[in-house]
Amino acid sequence: MINNKTILCLMLARSGSKGLRAKNIKSLLGKPLIYYTIKAVKESSIFNRFILSTDSEEIAQVGKEYGVEVPFLRPKELAQDNSIASDAIVHALKWVEKHDKKYDYVQYIFPTSPLKTSEDILNGIKILLEKDADMVISVCETDHPKFWINVLPENNSLKNFVSPKYRQKNRQELPKTYRINGGIYVAKWDVFYYKKDFFEQDTYAYIMPRERSIDIDSHLDFKLAELVMADDIK
Repeated sequence: MINNKTILCLMLARSGSKGLRAKNIKSLLGKPLIYYTIKAVKESSIFNRFILSTDSEEIAQVGKEYGVEVPFLRPKELAQDNSIASDAIVHALKWVEKHDKKYDYVQYIFPTSPLKTSEDILNGIKILLEKDADMVISVCETDHPKFWINVLPENNSLKNFVSPKYRQKNRQELPKTYRINGGIYVAKWDVFYYKKDFFEQDTYAYIMPRERSIDIDSHLDFKLAELVMADDIK
């Protein structure tokens, strides 16, 4: 609790993953991937309740072993490759409201960004409260400026791939650009409950460094996280 406001933390971890099989409980430096997010949440010591939404008995058991509540299993139709996270969030909030109460704020979080810290979590909530924002989402600076990124036509032609405005500029001359990094989403309860488009709200960015912004979706992402985290331990 902070400033007399109640905060629920909701972690989403489904079983299916095409990019990396069983990634949420895959061993990373001797611990299941999910452990690192649980650790960061617990170290923040700010949440009134911390629950895990999953469709998997195996993931649920791992979550319980590390001290997370798993009061229900998510319906399979909300845990498919084409399922929308907001639907799983609403399902969880309906369950919580029915069996517990409505909280002031909700932090929803994924295990797939294991380098986020308790400080990141607290900073996101701090921005939310200071600005009385509807929502805060974490971002990081992009590896390459968006001005050098485009779609390719069917014939792979690069004609006009980069706008003439930016062709003769060095990277240092271009404005910084940012991407959603998948680390932190925190909002007023009703924003998650009723709104599908989070960017139509009074939403602000929390900027995280790139080295803590690895979002694991593939074997390469996993190995990169492993290398960074192993180096941090040294």
